Amino acid sequence: MKKVLIMLLCAAMALSLAACGEAETVDTAPATEPAEETAPAEETAPAEEEDSLLDTAKSFEGAPVEDLIAAIGEPESSDYAPSCLGDGEDGNLYYDGFTVYTYKDDSGETVNYVE
Repeated sequence: MKKVLIMLLCAAMALSLAACGEAETVDTAPATEPAEETAPAEETAPAEEEDSLLDTAKSFEGAPVEDLIAAIGEPESSDYAPSCLGDGEDGNLYYDGFTVYTYKDDSGETVNYVE
């Protein structure tokens, strides 16, 4: 019973974060990316790095998006749609391994949730 309740709550949360209108996709990735040197597996832990960025991003919930971007960099891509919650727009900023959900209006853009 608890699993069903949790699934319903997750679905309700996802729907509340979903935009009411048609999404506009904006690709913010550069046309070509420089080649990266790869380190031996024992020196680099990609999963730990991804978790670290995710944890850092989560610490910016409620903060201006500019602060988040200054801390972890530009998203790979993003999209925006009219918000169901107000006169602004709901945004989705896509990073490698997680998504940052935002709300943007005349006063600026704020990080709402990170998952």
